[in-house]
Amino acid sequence: MPINAYVLLKLRPIPVNELSDALKKYPSIKSCSIVTGEIDAILYVEVEDTKELFELVKDIRDLPFILETRTSIIISQC
Repeated sequence: MPINAYVLLKLRPIPVNELSDALKKYPSIKSCSIVTGEIDAILYVEVEDTKELFELVKDIRDLPFILETRTSIIISQC
């Protein structure tokens, strides 16, 4: 069963176009929004299973401009 999730990112300073270019290599990232507040960006991702989600988040955390990630799996739409 496919999994949809939000991945919240805290970032080192990076130009938005560089962030966008770095994330384009991950086809399961469907959107990236820059936001205000404690979190710098929110990714919406669609993956096949929790293993794929784990691997994606692990890869994202390895990017040099990522300080922290938090992942929330979507369980229902309202």
